[in-house]
Amino acid sequence: MSKMTVATKRFSGFMKRNAIYLLIFLCIASVATVIALAATGNFGPSDMVINQDNVNDPSDDTPVDKPNPPVDDTPVDKPNPPVDDTPVVKPLTFTSPSTGTIVNDYSNTVLVWSPTLGQYSTHLGLDFIAEDGKVMAVASGTVKEVGFDPLHGNYVIIDHNEGYQSRYYSLADGVTLKAGDSVEEGQVIGAMSSSMATESLDGNHLHFEMSKNGEDINPLDVIPLDEK
Repeated sequence: MSKMTVATKRFSGFMKRNAIYLLIFLCIASVATVIALAATGNFGPSDMVINQDNVNDPSDDTPVDKPNPPVDDTPVDKPNPPVDDTPVVKPLTFTSPSTGTIVNDYSNTVLVWSPTLGQYSTHLGLDFIAEDGKVMAVASGTVKEVGFDPLHGNYVIIDHNEGYQSRYYSLADGVTLKAGDSVEEGQVIGAMSSSMATESLDGNHLHFEMSKNGEDINPLDVIPLDEK
């Protein structure tokens, strides 16, 4: 047997008998090396430098494009505004009951001469004469009464808003209105005549009266001046 073979066998036997001790030694050496490196802070080559380009700079105020939030384009059903179904009341206005001329004025205190009666008496209305003889409603309203009276002749009475009432006497036959009918301002409601017994000698004319809240008033207080 050669010397080399003998030496190899001896080394192999040594390693088998002392392998555990060798491993322990190597572990202790490794731990010692790590501790030494930690103490000195030398973990690698001194030329290892962190790439600063990959580190965010907190002072960098470059604007960042943020994505727009999603838009909700779902149609929104808006409730319809409340409907005001309150009836619209037109403001009350007046016009003259005739395009003609006033021949007798209103007088509730001073007595005036009546050719028909042959005496002085009050005159609680206006007397109109006109070539066309038309009689018109002085304002919109509702017919209260239509008829014939021995003293006043054929007549129409109309109620208006705000407590006003208009009365049309000495009308001709043939009035077509009836109680409950609605009339508009300026609507023709009849024609003049001499049917009013107390003023028959005055010829064809309109005797026109007005009241407010049951009290007689001078029609000229409400009929516009340009309509008198």
